[in-house]
Amino acid sequence: MLFNSLPFLFVFLPAVLVGFQLLGRFGRIAAIGWLAGASLVFYAYWNKAFLLLLLGSIVFNFLCARAIARVSTGSSLGRSFLWAGVTGNLALLCFYKYWFPLLNSLGSLTRPEHYFGTVMLPLGISFFTLTQIAYLVDLQQGEASPLGFLDHLFFVGFFPHLIAGPILHHREFMPQVTKVRKYRLNWEELAVGSTWFVMGLFKKVVIADQIAASADFLFASPAGQPFLKVWCGVLSYAMQLYFDFSGYSDMAIGLARMFSLRFPMNFNSPYKAKSIIEFWQRWHMTLTNFLMLYVYNPMALAINRQRIATGQTIGRKAVVTSEGFLRIICLPTLVTMVIAGIWHGAGRQFLAFGLLHGVFICVNHAWRTFGPRWGASFANTRVGAAASVLLTFVAVVSAQIFFRADSVQDAFAVLRGAIGANGIGQVPHAASDLLPWAVLSLLFAVIWWAPNTQEILGQFTGEEATQTMRSSVSRLFLWRPTWSWSLLIGASLFASFMLMKSASRFLYFQF
Repeated sequence: MLFNSLPFLFVFLPAVLVGFQLLGRFGRIAAIGWLAGASLVFYAYWNKAFLLLLLGSIVFNFLCARAIARVSTGSSLGRSFLWAGVTGNLALLCFYKYWFPLLNSLGSLTRPEHYFGTVMLPLGISFFTLTQIAYLVDLQQGEASPLGFLDHLFFVGFFPHLIAGPILHHREFMPQVTKVRKYRLNWEELAVGSTWFVMGLFKKVVIADQIAASADFLFASPAGQPFLKVWCGVLSYAMQLYFDFSGYSDMAIGLARMFSLRFPMNFNSPYKAKSIIEFWQRWHMTLTNFLMLYVYNPMALAINRQRIATGQTIGRKAVVTSEGFLRIICLPTLVTMVIAGIWHGAGRQFLAFGLLHGVFICVNHAWRTFGPRWGASFANTRVGAAASVLLTFVAVVSAQIFFRADSVQDAFAVLRGAIGANGIGQVPHAASDLLPWAVLSLLFAVIWWAPNTQEILGQFTGEEATQTMRSSVSRLFLWRPTWSWSLLIGASLFASFMLMKSASRFLYFQF
């Protein structure tokens, strides 16, 4: 079931809200049980068979968590249970996501070629797998508390984040669930959540879905396309991906907020980033956080411990040497970003996407470490800031070509067109030809100069960071429960309904 579908909007969501309000009077167990059961129905609506897989994954991880909780923190037996849990999760993910693509890739090298078939990828498997791995690691390290089965089921399966994130951590979400409070609808929270949801729905249906055609046309037939058509398609995809993922993130946060639950921010105007490092602090923020905590940091810590054991320097003195920079910064960065790339998919194009971002981040670190002193001061000027944003955007878009393409060959075909190898193409003159460029210009103005959803609704997030962002936003753009804002949100909802001819999947559903 999709958030942008009529069955969800007019049947599922109203029923869940009414049930929560009615059952909440019987206490936490009844309310959480209702939401957990509704979440299973939400998942089964797509494919009933995979509901058993989701439940099997939840039961397996619950048993691993109980085993870890019964032994002392940091014990060897606890680590054994942890490794069993992590291995089981990764085995499930690898079977569905990587095993058959790997076999088919190897089969393509044989003569005659051998095709091993495919298997349907369960929705959300990458997200609920990472959520449970993080919980097991935190539990084994004493940073999380054991959950009862109903709480574990709800933590993993709560429908707003089940399919495409955000990736939740126990310590930032479960205290909200277990604390003593009234489990009834709060009308202010419902208003804020509904506003947040409608903003996301508008982004998805009215913007992302409407500009998808230009991108789809390019990547369906990338060979031989001229410069102007390539850049129209590439920039259209950059906008489609931006508003699709931003829209989903807003809708997930809004849905949770309707039940007085708060999800972490997952998207914060990434195209405003002045460096590729900042981009990953703004784009898919919960994935970045997971990779930093459970991949990059352990690897960097192991490298530093090994250097200490062998009498080598660590810290700033080591990083300013070429050998130290390569081992302490570049090695864990490249490995982490390769994992980020293949997490998105098994194709070689995703490996290239991860490698490109890894190289970009290493170059960014090298500039900060070895670059000229005037670099930092120049970046703080208006010209320097604009140049930094533009350079970062070009780097991001170049990697997105691999992210969107069906193969590495198709990606290079697009890149050849992007540098003009196939000619400039016909300069648009007719209004119909100029319309896509006018729409793109308007969208660039929005993403670079308009406030984002967190800034508009910052007063109601309860987070210090968004309160700070909000202080720089004109009062005209600040949401308040007024008639004028109600009319604007109502118009956005109406426009979304009018263009919702058929529910289109979110781009991140495929991961």
